Amino acid sequence: MMKMLIRIALIASLTTPVAWSAGTVKVYTPDSAEPKTLTNAGHLLDLVGQPRLANSWWPGAVIGERQATVEAEQKHAALLARLAELAGQEDGDDAAAINSVRQQLQAVKVTGRQKVNLDPDDVRVAENGNPMLEGEYSLWLPARPSTITVMGLVSRPGKAPFTPGRDVASYLDEQSLLSGADNSYAWVVYPDGRTQKTPVAYWNKRHIEPMPGSVIFVGFADHFWTKAYDGLNTDILHSLTQRIPE
Repeated sequence: MMKMLIRIALIASLTTPVAWSAGTVKVYTPDSAEPKTLTNAGHLLDLVGQPRLANSWWPGAVIGERQATVEAEQKHAALLARLAELAGQEDGDDAAAINSVRQQLQAVKVTGRQKVNLDPDDVRVAENGNPMLEGEYSLWLPARPSTITVMGLVSRPGKAPFTPGRDVASYLDEQSLLSGADNSYAWVVYPDGRTQKTPVAYWNKRHIEPMPGSVIFVGFADHFWTKAYDGLNTDILHSLTQRIPE
């Protein structure tokens, strides 16, 4: 009888699903210097559906997962090291331009951003819009911004007031481009993580408007004589899409 009970218990242990642990989320809001911690968030809606978050600016919300954040930070550190190496191989205006970009990116903090729509209305109705949460997360809910940020190979990187109807090219009219810059295209990084390549030269200009909180990034022009710069703009854009909101 005892052997039978042991056998039954063993079978039960093999067929019982592994215990699932709901997510723990640190929530950063504009009205508090310290994050609030939400435990036992089984699904995304358990997080974004919290009544106290009802008035959040969801287009700029960012959620990062702990292990993905470790990987994002490593990639960002490798990017900074690559820029430092490239600057060391150049001189004059070229080296100064690369160092300017590196210094701008040093101020960017990244997270392991999850590609998920955080708007509660979409989470409720979209197919697969309410995934399970397991592990440790951080959620940033920034205030609705009134600026855009210009970065990259530009003379005066930083914030500029957002003006409705104003296009990307007009924001860049206030800038001089640094040595090695792409003068035909810029990139828009929207608050939700989307990126868009934007024609900005007189011969190809298109009217594309950034939304508040966007980053306009002027990258490196194509280098025909060396492969040292291959993929550099892509790596920079990846860090910018992973940035933690201010």
